Amino acid sequence: MTTFQMAEGASSYHENLFQWIWAEAEFSCKELTTDCGKPLSILDFGSLNHGAGPDFLQARLIIDGMEWFGAVEIHKTSSEWYRHKHHLDSNFNNVILHVVYVDNLERPVATKSGAPIFSLSLKSRLHKTLQNLLEIKNSKQLPCGGKVSYINQLAFEKQVNIAHNQYFEYKVREVLGTYPSDLPLSTAWKWSLITQIFSTLGIPANREPMLELSYELRNECANFLSLQEFVQFSESLAFETLSLDWVHTGMRPASRPVKRVQQAAAFCYVIMEMPLKIFLTQPESSWRKLANSISANYRAGKSRNQLLFHSNYLPALYVLGDLLFHTSLKEKAKQQWMEERQFVPCEIKKPFQKAGYSLKESGAKLGLAHQLKRFCYERNCHQCEVFKSAIRS
Repeated sequence: MTTFQMAEGASSYHENLFQWIWAEAEFSCKELTTDCGKPLSILDFGSLNHGAGPDFLQARLIIDGMEWFGAVEIHKTSSEWYRHKHHLDSNFNNVILHVVYVDNLERPVATKSGAPIFSLSLKSRLHKTLQNLLEIKNSKQLPCGGKVSYINQLAFEKQVNIAHNQYFEYKVREVLGTYPSDLPLSTAWKWSLITQIFSTLGIPANREPMLELSYELRNECANFLSLQEFVQFSESLAFETLSLDWVHTGMRPASRPVKRVQQAAAFCYVIMEMPLKIFLTQPESSWRKLANSISANYRAGKSRNQLLFHSNYLPALYVLGDLLFHTSLKEKAKQQWMEERQFVPCEIKKPFQKAGYSLKESGAKLGLAHQLKRFCYERNCHQCEVFKSAIRS
């Protein structure tokens, strides 16, 4: 099971989607009434609260002819008010309206002070397309797949470009997250790159043991005179000395742990051997020099090598440029990421193809992976151009 498939099974809509529906008035406001039948007019939806307490502050409403000024709390179901213990929290005493997707209680919720709160259920007031999309919770298909009569291809390509840019920023943060700041800059940067390579070579099932192995190897490279000796030592460490939880079953021959450990160790050795100056002065060719200095029996396949280059090396180069205030290096790394065709695994493209999207242009961008995992599977639809286009078409 891949990382993306695992994420897919846990899909559900987040509360912030319903916050977006309220803030953007993505529901019919005509002849609004509370769930208890009182006429409701919205003068001000309030401002989103980024701290503790109710979701929206300083809202203005007219309920049954009386003007109310206070907070609005948003939930998927009414019972979440009690599940989140708002009835015990005095910060929620100023809530004047409880907005829910579905009211699943027989009585209105109450504040800590004991005052009942008017509620507004949105499900019946949503546009039909949006209602259909919200009904897909744990489905394995994409939220927009097969549920809308018209898929806007331009919106999809625009969204993939957004996700592609965000994914680069995400990968940069990953590199920084493994940067060992206690080491000299040149050594620390190399190890942050090496750690990311070990992680990527561990996909789909051995990412964690590969990461652990990379940490164990940090003080070992200098002790070996040849790449072959270091690879052999890494194998022994991985499968004999350390107690690592390797997954061997269900692997294609090229993805089996022994093969991936050999490839990762070889990259580790040649990266540590290469002077930092080459990375700085020859960013376009330095990766090719690294790959070519590895003997064929330890070299990653063409598609995996492309994935390492784009998802690990370019973000690492950007970080190096940032660390050294080398603006042109940062620009080159980002430009290559945004403009070059990239290897995208079939398991990432397949859900989009099944949903009916054309991948001729956008299919060669790693932003698809970010789109799939952090927009589609995590149901962050309110941030997606495709979703917005679908509900308004």
